Amino acid sequence: MKKIFRFRSLAMRIWMTFTAVILIIICSISVLYLFAFRKVEENNKIQDLKVSYEMLIKNDNFSGGFNNFSRLRNLKGGDNFIVDFDTANRPLIIDINHREPPPDPHSPSFNTMSVKLWMSSFIKGGTIKEKLYKEVYNNMQYFFIISTVNYDSSNKAYLVSYVPNIVDNTILYLVIAVGIIFIIIGFFTSIIVAGYISKPLKKLEEYTMRIAHKDWKEPINLEREDEIGMLANSMNMMQKELKRADEEEKMFLQSISHDLKTPVMVIMSHADAIIDGVYIESLEKTAEIIKDEAIRLQKKINQMLYLNTLDYVLENNSRNDYINMRDLLTQIISRFEIIKSDIEWDLNLDEVIIKGDRDKIEVSIENILDNAIRYANELIRITLKKDNKYAVLDIYNDGPNIDEKHVGHIFDRMYKDKTGNFGLGLAISKKIVDFYKGKITAVNREKKGVSFIIKYPLK
Repeated sequence: MKKIFRFRSLAMRIWMTFTAVILIIICSISVLYLFAFRKVEENNKIQDLKVSYEMLIKNDNFSGGFNNFSRLRNLKGGDNFIVDFDTANRPLIIDINHREPPPDPHSPSFNTMSVKLWMSSFIKGGTIKEKLYKEVYNNMQYFFIISTVNYDSSNKAYLVSYVPNIVDNTILYLVIAVGIIFIIIGFFTSIIVAGYISKPLKKLEEYTMRIAHKDWKEPINLEREDEIGMLANSMNMMQKELKRADEEEKMFLQSISHDLKTPVMVIMSHADAIIDGVYIESLEKTAEIIKDEAIRLQKKINQMLYLNTLDYVLENNSRNDYINMRDLLTQIISRFEIIKSDIEWDLNLDEVIIKGDRDKIEVSIENILDNAIRYANELIRITLKKDNKYAVLDIYNDGPNIDEKHVGHIFDRMYKDKTGNFGLGLAISKKIVDFYKGKITAVNREKKGVSFIIKYPLK
């Protein structure tokens, strides 16, 4: 029942939209008919009445005017007559056509004589020359023309020609009837269209539920090239990205759990040795190993927590200060020189100012330097310069080259070096650089060594 209701709901919405459009069209045509078409029709009727009246004036016996124009639709129900007045100034109606006009279809009890007497009441005496009147009598509007004429005597008489303004609503009724027919047709059409739309949407709904439950087995294929087909293709792309992210997450958890397990086992084994009184060398040496492994473990845990919260921190807790990159690099390098005193540092630093969060920029550089010290043999060369709109930082170490098949993946958070060590530092650096619209790449040098090139946008 719920499924049927949903289907009808979509069909009803389409039908209501279609009906609203039809009603707007009907109302527009009706308004146009009432205010424009009727005005044109009224003017045409008056014009035909004037032409007929002028022909009557030119006719000596005032006959034949409406007989000649009886075929005109605009003069339907019209007539002409002579008004004379007796000695008591009472109007005398003379039918010059010697016939009764067609009855008014809107007034079955239409009284011709009462209408003529009513029109005669507009004659106030004197000479009148083709005066046009638009008056209403018994809820019917009449157009009539009055002129002074000579008729069968020397006395002054008046010629009156009139036509009732019978409103023909055929066009209006036709528009309404066609609109109702279209609304009925639109109802059934809406059901068909709703079915055509809802069927693939139902498949997309089921496909979305599969994705929500991490079911990556099969993509959806609708074989359509419209917007719904484009939506399906986008959902397939989303499915691939979610599948890749899910696999990366599983590999990440597997790798990090293995990487964390090693220092934990070392700490536990040396702690057991202390408890059992069995030392490999001495108590102090065993305690030092435990401390080193604890520091290593703490570093990896801190990197994990930092990486997982980095997106939020960058978006919400980042400052935007001016940073002197040469001063920042000098401070960082002074700390790293102590770590490995046998390394030669070759510095070529220009004065460069960028804009960003100093702490985050510092973390991104420290991670690269930490990686450089780990693999460097004798030399680390650092170059800072301006290049167009970027501050370019080149950190080179003379260690071994990176295998070309791994160069594009060393910034992934799951990457392990050739020794099997798992690190997150490079992934953290890339995320920070990307946030500031920068670029970071690793390049193998021809003879030996690797350069990490970071480009930060200038202020």
